[in-house]
Amino acid sequence: MVAALRRGDVLPPAAPPRPDGGAADDGHSGDGELTARSSLRELSAVVPGLADELAQRARAAGLIVCCVAVVAVPAWTVVDRIAVPQLSAMFWVVRLLCDVPMVLVMAALWWLPVGRRRPEALSFAVLAIVQAEIAWMIPQTHGQAYYLLGFTLAIYGSGCILVSRPRWTVALVGVSWSALAVAVLTFPGGLTLEDLAAVTVYLGTASVIAVLAHLRRYALNNRELLTRVRLEREQQRTGVLLAQLQRLSHEDPLTGLANRRRWDAELLRACTEARQGNSVVGVVLLDVDHFKAINDRHGHPGGDEALRQVASLLSRRVRAGDLVARLGGDELAVLMPGSDLDRAVELAERLRSEAADLVPPGFAPGEINLSLGVAAAAGDLAYPLELMSRADEQLYRAKITRNAVGVPRADPSQIPTPR
Repeated sequence: MVAALRRGDVLPPAAPPRPDGGAADDGHSGDGELTARSSLRELSAVVPGLADELAQRARAAGLIVCCVAVVAVPAWTVVDRIAVPQLSAMFWVVRLLCDVPMVLVMAALWWLPVGRRRPEALSFAVLAIVQAEIAWMIPQTHGQAYYLLGFTLAIYGSGCILVSRPRWTVALVGVSWSALAVAVLTFPGGLTLEDLAAVTVYLGTASVIAVLAHLRRYALNNRELLTRVRLEREQQRTGVLLAQLQRLSHEDPLTGLANRRRWDAELLRACTEARQGNSVVGVVLLDVDHFKAINDRHGHPGGDEALRQVASLLSRRVRAGDLVARLGGDELAVLMPGSDLDRAVELAERLRSEAADLVPPGFAPGEINLSLGVAAAAGDLAYPLELMSRADEQLYRAKITRNAVGVPRADPSQIPTPR
C-alpha cells in the first residue's frame, strides 16, 4: 500500500457535517448515503464479500428449517393418532407426500447453485408447504388446538429465526391466511363460528408478532451492518493515513525524493548486503553550484524550483533499484547498489552534463551547474561512514573548480578539471 501511494492520494470521505454544525447522527453515514434504514442490497454493495456472507447465513438457516420440517411434519402423526385417530392414516399419507418437495428443496439448498443464489425463496417454499398442509387439516379437525398451534409455528419461525428479509414473513402470513380461506371453503361446515374465532386469534396473534419481530430484527441487523461498514471504512482511512505518514517520514516534502532518514537506512542495508555478498556499492554526492547566489537572484521560490528540476533529472537518469535522496539544503545523493566506480562516474558525468540544460522559468541557460563526488566500496570495505566520507572528500575536490566530477585519486585520469 505504501508503494502504491502517490502525491494527491484521496482519503475515503469523512462523515458529512450536519447543517447545525453537530456530528452526524445514527441515521447518516459518510459512506455515500447509507443510513440505518438502507436495504441489505445497498449495504452489501459497499462491503466486498458481504452479499455472499449474508447469502450463506440465509442458506444455513434454510437448511435448519428444512431439516426440522422434514422430520417434524411426519412426526406430527403421533398427534394425529391421539387427536383424530379416524383421520390419522390419511394425514400420514399427506404428510409423506409433503415431505417429498421439502426434501428436494433441502437438496437444492445443499448441493445446487440455486441454493446459494436464492436461499430465502427456497426456505419460504418449505414453510409455505407446511402452512398449506396444516391449513388443509384444520377444518377437518374442527380447529383442534394442536393444529392451531402447529399452524403458528412456521410463522414464528420465519419472523424470529429465519435469516431473510421481512417481506418473506409477510408473504408467509399471506399464504397462511389464503390457504386457510381455501380450506374453509373446501370443507364447508368444518369450523363453527367459535372455531373460526379461535383460528383467527391464533393466526392473527402469530402474524402480528412475527412481522413485528422480523422488522425489528431486520432493523437491528441493518444497524449492525452499517456499523461494520463504518468501521471498515474508518480502518481503510486509518490505513491510508498511516501509509501517508510513513511515506512522509521518509520523503523530502520539497523534491519528493527520499530524505536523510531513509538514505541512512538504505545505505546501511546496501553496505551490509555488499559485505555479506562480496558485492559492490557506489555513491554519488552532488551540490548545486553557487546555490546561495541563485537564491539571491531568483528568490527562494526560484531556488526551490531549481532543486526540483535537478531532483527530477536525477530521478529520470538512475536505474530501477537506485535511490535518490536530498540530504539537506542543496545537497543531493544517489545510492547505487551493485554499481562499481566506473558506473558511478559515468552517471555523475551524465548528470553534470545534462544539468547545464536545465532552464527553470526566469533562469538563464547554463545557470545551473553541479559539482559531484563519487565513491565505491566492495566486500569487507563497504561501510556507510567510510563510503560517505570518501564521496564527500571527492565532492569537496570537485567544488574547488565547480561544475566537475571528483573521483578517488587512485584513478589519476579521473581527477576533476575545470569545466
